[in-house]
Amino acid sequence: MLADEETAYQQEQCVVAARLYAESMSPPAMAQGWLNATTAAAEAVERTLIQSKYLTDIEGALQTGGRHLLVLRQMLAPPLSQDQFAIVCADYRKSAENADRPLSTAKGASVAEAILAMRDVRLLKWLSEGRVPTDEDIRHVIHAITPLLASQLHLTAKRTASSAVQEEAVVQLLSAKNWERLPSQLVDRGAVLGARQFMKKTKFATTTRPQEVDIACGLGYTMVLAMECKVSNDTTNSVKRVNDVLKKATAWREHWGSFVQPAALLQGTIGYKDVQRLVHAGVTVFWSHDLPRFERWIDDNVAL
Repeated sequence: MLADEETAYQQEQCVVAARLYAESMSPPAMAQGWLNATTAAAEAVERTLIQSKYLTDIEGALQTGGRHLLVLRQMLAPPLSQDQFAIVCADYRKSAENADRPLSTAKGASVAEAILAMRDVRLLKWLSEGRVPTDEDIRHVIHAITPLLASQLHLTAKRTASSAVQEEAVVQLLSAKNWERLPSQLVDRGAVLGARQFMKKTKFATTTRPQEVDIACGLGYTMVLAMECKVSNDTTNSVKRVNDVLKKATAWREHWGSFVQPAALLQGTIGYKDVQRLVHAGVTVFWSHDLPRFERWIDDNVAL
């Protein structure tokens, strides 16, 4: 497409994607999703309270799994995001929380110290008073934290489910075109993926550490399309989703040069300025609701 045509196309797709996302938010589906999220959130809060011995042994709980941090961050005054908490606690790692990875004794103690120093004193008043929490105390914490946590769980679950559908749609398209799916493995040399071969959820070597890619498509002549599937719940969220793509695209380009073509398959509410950021960075942008365009691109760019 010419530059003006491409601009008009991407602007139009932002509108279409937002409309389709809004139409998917039916009251019954939203209500069921919220019920699932609030149930899971309440269970998570209760589990963290029990395993941390009602916050008297936070480091012990963290040694069993970093996922407790998702709950504990909601108990701060004010609650902090992962990035914000990382600023105030040098030993905190998002990867440990996201992967539910146990913390070492030293790091667990350091993170626990930060949690206790920033805790919501009024919510967790038994700690200051040096006593065992009452049933009312526990119910109050669960009642207060559950909505905060449920909101995050609901949006993440919706986005994750949509992303999985995105990826499967691409897999089905490539399989229908007789592309060969290879087992996922570290892509550390161009010849790993030949023309008309693809991998799902594999890792690309970079100058630092490997970065996972959702779909990798071999184009021939050691060229590879590295495509991330991103779903955004709103225009604020789209900034983070696009930042994720740009971070990986930069790492791949620094290591592989022009042998890797970064791409993004977008869905949901995406700000046009974020689409511009991708395009200006050399990332090829596709849309889930217009997979035929992706198919045409593949046909035009794969080696015969």
